Amino acid sequence: MKINLEARALNAELRRAKTRARIMEAAVGVISAKGSAATIEDFVAAAGIARGTFYNYFQSAAELVEAVSHGVAESVETAIAGVLDGIEDPALEFAVFGALIARLTVDDPTRRWANVRAEQLQLASQVRHVSRVEGILERGRAIGRFKITDLLAARTLAMGAGRASLRNIVDGRAGHDHTAAVLSLVLGALGVPADEAGRLCLEALQIAERPDQRSAA
Repeated sequence: MKINLEARALNAELRRAKTRARIMEAAVGVISAKGSAATIEDFVAAAGIARGTFYNYFQSAAELVEAVSHGVAESVETAIAGVLDGIEDPALEFAVFGALIARLTVDDPTRRWANVRAEQLQLASQVRHVSRVEGILERGRAIGRFKITDLLAARTLAMGAGRASLRNIVDGRAGHDHTAAVLSLVLGALGVPADEAGRLCLEALQIAERPDQRSAA
C-alpha cells in the first residue's frame, strides 16, 4: 500500500510538472506575439486548459510572465557561459559576450522581450550579466589589457553601449554590423588599439555565429 501511495504521489508530481511546462511553453508563443499585453485568457487558450487549472500553477498573468522571463533569460545565460568558458583574452571575451547577447536576443522576439524584462526586474540572470562584465573588465585591468582608472565608469560605458546598440538594431536604425562597430569603439575606449579591436570584434561575430563549435572545443 505504501509503495502504491508513493507511486501515486510521484505520478501526480510528474503530471503537475508536465502541465506547468505545457503552460509555460504555450506562454512563450503568446508573449512573443503580445508581450506585456498578454492576458490569462490568451495563456489559457494557447495551452488548451481551463482557467481554473491555470490558477493551480500561477496566481496571475504577471506571475507566469515573470516565470517565462526568468526561464528564457536563464537559457541565454547558460548559452553564453558555455561559449565564454576557456577564452583567455579579456578583450576577446568581452567582444564575444556582446556579440552573443546580440545574436541570441535581437532576432528572437521572446528572448529580446525576456532580456528587457529581466533587466527591469533585476532577475538573477541579469545580475550575472553585470557581474560577468565586471569580471572581464577587472581581469583585463589586472593584466594590463585594459587601461581602466574607474571600474564603475567602465562598466557603465560597456553595459550602456550594449543596451543602446541592441535598441538601435531592434528599432531598425542599424543593421547587425552595428554590434561590431559599437564593441570596437568600447574596446578602443578601454585601451585596445583600434585595428586590433576591429579584428577581435570580427572574430567575436564569427564565434557567436557558431557557438556550438566553440562550446564543444
